[in-house]
Amino acid sequence: MNTYEHNSQSFAWKASSFKSSADYTLQLSPGESAELLAAVRALKNIDAPQQYDRQSFALPTLAPRLAAAYDEVRAGRGFVVLRGLPAEGATVQEYIAAVWAVGTHFGGALSQNTSGDLIGHVLDASAEDPTPRMYRSNLELRPHNDITAMISLACWHKSKAGGASVIVSAVTVHDELRRTEPEVLEPLYRGFYYHQVGEEAPGEPPVTRHRVPMFAVRNGQLSSRYLRSNLVAGHKVQGTPLTAEEIAAMNRFDQVATAPENRLAFFLERGDMIVINNYTVMHARTSFQNFPEPERKRHLVRLWLDQQGFRDAPPEYNFHETNGVPRREGKSATLNFKSLYADDPVATGGIPDLKVTDELAARAGQV
Repeated sequence: MNTYEHNSQSFAWKASSFKSSADYTLQLSPGESAELLAAVRALKNIDAPQQYDRQSFALPTLAPRLAAAYDEVRAGRGFVVLRGLPAEGATVQEYIAAVWAVGTHFGGALSQNTSGDLIGHVLDASAEDPTPRMYRSNLELRPHNDITAMISLACWHKSKAGGASVIVSAVTVHDELRRTEPEVLEPLYRGFYYHQVGEEAPGEPPVTRHRVPMFAVRNGQLSSRYLRSNLVAGHKVQGTPLTAEEIAAMNRFDQVATAPENRLAFFLERGDMIVINNYTVMHARTSFQNFPEPERKRHLVRLWLDQQGFRDAPPEYNFHETNGVPRREGKSATLNFKSLYADDPVATGGIPDLKVTDELAARAGQV
């Protein structure tokens, strides 16, 4: 087996692989949704679902379906969309607890930031925080992988406009490049240095000590790790300029990843939850506009998850001493992504334009 061959073909899907969204959706029945809501309402402390494990939630009907969904995420297509989580008639705390309960069937929760948050909230926080992490802005996000094994996003409120979810198989992108331009893969396998966005451990440099391969094959499994803005910032801080070859390779990667025939674009509606294999499927988001009422702001509930034996991923994919972002007192994200885009539009590729309209995303989400 040469460097670019792998045994991850089940993850290599395209838009045409699915007749409709029903092909990748787990639709909860009214009874299963009621079962889930009853399980979370039985908790003694519903405001802190993080203290409860899988055995704390009685889901005799739903649990076997979630086990099959986990297998699909781990070793099938690499993602599943769940629909029908209890949102209508539930409080936001009940909904968050329901998301947590479902998440326990996929893995254990990882810390998502230096505050140690196991439950994240995807909101536009740019008015309060001048340098928020990218997901806490309303910017368009290009396809990327987070620093976790699995990511789940569950919709409590949609935005007024925009905010469509976009996913693409990193395996499909890899294999298309291998078929058409294999020379592009060499710098991507070599990898890049990543900025730690201010969340590095005490005594550690602001940039990863090692190059992080964008693609890697271990025991036949192909995995990916790509956050373009973070790697551009890493090379700038370290003083290792990106080469023209590296920038061209990333540009070509982005072109293939955002091609309409390779991606899926749809809205997560209220009560929808997606779970993604973060090593094989990349996710993105269109820019969005919120409703003027604060209580109607776009709000997704985010979990980072991992499971023992989930995937044989390279150790370099853990930017920190463990998967996720460990809790660190007094540390927070400080990288200004808007300034980075403005200062170096060539290396960053500029603020992305996924060319996904609300109409297209709405049609794609129909069963």
